[in-house]
Amino acid sequence: MVCNFVLLNPRNRENLATVMRSGQNFSVSSVIVIGGFIADKYKGNIHKFTHQMDTQDGMSNLTVLYFATLEDFLKHLPAKTTLVVVEMEEQAKYLESYQHPENATYIFGPELKGFSQNELNSIKQHFAELNKDIPAEHLAGNKHTAHLDFVKIAMGNSLNVGVCSSIVMYDRHVKSFKHDRL
Repeated sequence: MVCNFVLLNPRNRENLATVMRSGQNFSVSSVIVIGGFIADKYKGNIHKFTHQMDTQDGMSNLTVLYFATLEDFLKHLPAKTTLVVVEMEEQAKYLESYQHPENATYIFGPELKGFSQNELNSIKQHFAELNKDIPAEHLAGNKHTAHLDFVKIAMGNSLNVGVCSSIVMYDRHVKSFKHDRL
């Protein structure tokens, strides 16, 4: 199972460090950063940050990548993945009943404000273009193409992005483990 976690415009190093550490413990394949403090403080050089934050020698089993923009990331979205937008969207499924895809890339918006409508529209438009020539009956449940999904955590207020991503990692881990034992 391939599992990637993406942070869009993370605002501080502590959040990214939390995602990296949780990712190391929950078998995340890669952590991807788009913009944020890496662009501001490190001029996009993710290596400078990861060198400072690799407290568990996780870089040997966790890939960390950087993209300057959401559009650039979408152009390089891993093949055959389901992009899972974690956001309090009306159409989003609740995490507690969510069935995690085998090959998933979870994306989290900026802390405090979440995804802008423009960012959500860009993601939806990307998938509309990506799948426009594929008949609907071939898209549903097909593991050989990219999919888009939305999930949310039932909370009254916004969560810290490091905490939120760790909850999603844990949920995926527990459900995968439970599924393997059945």
